[in-house]
Amino acid sequence: MQTVSQNYINIFAMILMACTMAGVITLLSFIVGPRNPNARKSEPYECGIEDIAPMPKRFPVKFLQVAMLFLIFDVEAIALYPAVAVLKEQAALGNGLYILGAVGSFMGVVVIGYAYQWKKGAFEWIS
Repeated sequence: MQTVSQNYINIFAMILMACTMAGVITLLSFIVGPRNPNARKSEPYECGIEDIAPMPKRFPVKFLQVAMLFLIFDVEAIALYPAVAVLKEQAALGNGLYILGAVGSFMGVVVIGYAYQWKKGAFEWIS
């Protein structure tokens, strides 16, 4: 039977090996990797394709902010599905009120974040 300290030693050894491997691989890439600097590689947005026209007008930052907010709220909505399943099971056991409070506080934080972003004008990116 292993003691608690032996379990921690195993975890520490695994973390140490992972960090060592990451360091060795990074060091090898610096030592063995090719170095062919040129002016084309030093340009921003280098992808190997010659520029044939000037860059188009940049997207406003608000567009990207709306996209990130959509992803955040979408993930939060997906996080509610397991909570509803647990709520249904726990309601039969008498623990439903606790789960309902947890889900309610989660939704409260989501609504507060949504209202804050709305007040800041994050959803008005088209101008």
